[in-house]
Amino acid sequence: MAWEFTMEQDDTAADEGEMIEPALARLASEIRRLREQAGLSRSDLAGLIGYTRQYVSLAEHPRRGVPSAELVGALDSTLGAGGSLVEMRALAIAAQRARRKAGHSVPLATRGVTESVVVPTALARDGAAESVAFGRRHGGYGLHEAVLEQFEAQVLRLAREFLEDSPTVVVQRSHDVRDELFRLLNQPRWPQQARRLYAMASRVCGYLAIASSDFFGHYAAAEDHAGTAWQLAELADHAELRSWIRSLQSAVAFWACEWGSAAELATHALDLAVTRSGVSRAVAMQARALARLGDIAALREVADTALPDNDHPDETGIVLFTDMNRERCLGGAYLWIGDHDIAQTHLERALVDYERERSFDYAVITVIRLDLAAVHLGHHDLQAAIAVTEPVLAMPHTRRLAGAVRRLHDLRTALTAEPFSADTTARHWAQQLDAFTTHTVIAG
Repeated sequence: MAWEFTMEQDDTAADEGEMIEPALARLASEIRRLREQAGLSRSDLAGLIGYTRQYVSLAEHPRRGVPSAELVGALDSTLGAGGSLVEMRALAIAAQRARRKAGHSVPLATRGVTESVVVPTALARDGAAESVAFGRRHGGYGLHEAVLEQFEAQVLRLAREFLEDSPTVVVQRSHDVRDELFRLLNQPRWPQQARRLYAMASRVCGYLAIASSDFFGHYAAAEDHAGTAWQLAELADHAELRSWIRSLQSAVAFWACEWGSAAELATHALDLAVTRSGVSRAVAMQARALARLGDIAALREVADTALPDNDHPDETGIVLFTDMNRERCLGGAYLWIGDHDIAQTHLERALVDYERERSFDYAVITVIRLDLAAVHLGHHDLQAAIAVTEPVLAMPHTRRLAGAVRRLHDLRTALTAEPFSADTTARHWAQQLDAFTTHTVIAG
């Protein structure tokens, strides 16, 4: 495991004078001193020893317990400590054991610390990640099949976590996985294994493109992530993956108001698509771009595109594009051309399906509700617009993403026009919308 022990404790305890085991404090301080003396950032050092930055950070913070022998050994060797870090760790372990023998179950001062020793989720995750990292570092020229299978399972799990977990947390996990994949790809690999690693790295870069755009509204970063994802998909020689990336690039271009580029990229995505999910996504991206370009005839034609029946097991979580998501996007496209009746039909159908089958997908449900509010305003039905947004306005700020903020700005603009500009209820609602946007993932 990454750490020999840990405790459930007050995060502010160290700032309030918590006593740390002296031997452990010296170990953490020496690791930090040697790293800084070498002119290395934590990320630099993590890359050299084959761990993530988080492990280095935790090793330099003694409140988290004694780092593992493997981690300290790697730090000792890389930082040229000549065995001193290993010896300091042994002294910290000895001090810990002596304290326990003396009858102290809690090795740190008890201020802000619970009596019982526990293993929180973060520690379990850290330990599992370190075990996986060890196996990956010892694969040699060709990685063991089990290592590749572990990676693939991790990449698929990330796709699901993107729909449910805290955006900032899941993005950090994705960065860690991407960095590990890049490290492995920088070493000689058998061609067939390299292609699998390229495909996984492409997916993770695609996740980060989505996060940069839809979570945080950073379109230049999203474009860079997606561009790298495309290069990796080419190296992987994976047609459906290329289709997915082209659709992501279309979405990024769309939200950057480059609608012509968005339409071209979506057309390419549709040409490459093989599965029902891939075709649905490409159709949705193309329809939205055509709506913004004002090409209504082409929009209606692409909306009627026949969908294949086949799916792929790798299409899960954020990668899977469902029929209900296509309904949602078509609703948005018809909203933008002012066809509120058809837009309402698509959006209400999508909302019912999502809340019945994918209630955890809060990001998509949010934008559906806000698009429906815009439809209701188009019908001059203020009360219906207010009602459909009530669950959105009650969301915690950690789930208030860029997609919601964009749509709220559109609603806010609509409220400045007739017949809402002089309406007291509309003004009160506008204040609620303003309050929402002051506390988001982006704004803090």
